[in-house]
Amino acid sequence: MKWIDAHCHVGMGLMNGMEEQELLDQMDRNGIELSVIVPWDQAIAVHNREGNDYVRRLTEKYPDRFVAFCTVNPWFGAQAIEELERCAASGMSGLKLHPVYQGYQLSEPIVLPVVEKAVSLGLPIYIATGTPVSSLPMALSYVADLYPEGTFIQGHFGFSDFWIDAVPSVQKSSNIYVDTAYNLMTSIENAVQLFGAERVIFSTDSPYLSIQHETGKLLDLEVTEEQRRMIGYDNMKKLLNRGGR
Repeated sequence: MKWIDAHCHVGMGLMNGMEEQELLDQMDRNGIELSVIVPWDQAIAVHNREGNDYVRRLTEKYPDRFVAFCTVNPWFGAQAIEELERCAASGMSGLKLHPVYQGYQLSEPIVLPVVEKAVSLGLPIYIATGTPVSSLPMALSYVADLYPEGTFIQGHFGFSDFWIDAVPSVQKSSNIYVDTAYNLMTSIENAVQLFGAERVIFSTDSPYLSIQHETGKLLDLEVTEEQRRMIGYDNMKKLLNRGGR
């Protein structure tokens, strides 16, 4: 069975880095058909256009292996909106926000115009959660409730500091999905039991995590084969199709 990795980074950043060929090799070794790629740390925080152009070029070079989510920093205001529109027009498939790297709390007013624009463009929004004080699951629930027509992925499922808020935030807001990176298999299995495999998505957050290890977790989950296929492939494929992939 082939998988879709819903979130990984390419490019060489300050904290970590992975070039395209290394990612492709690891995808091949671990049965990953398609990876959603986002830029490196500095590009997420500051150099948005540079990072977005880099991942977009990779999707043009490897259209059957990579899908790109762009990133914009809401602090850039109108410039962020223009960059988001440019990326959507070029065929990029979603938006990545990182409250810690980009320096805001998710519920702050500066974030909402960017979220509103992404929702209007039909783009799913991936938001890293779990790190105090910026990335709180309940703050994501607040934003998701403001835009019920939007689609949100709760990156890292609240790991590590706000796992206890992650489940109620998803139960409260039906337009939030969660990804599997960083979390124990028991936490993922609990999510499947509480709100269904159809809202759980496989990701590796490589190179910060091991693709082999995260794929191994997916294979070892105590779920049905249908649920494993939903988590590992079907759910993200539907979101990408909704976003124009």
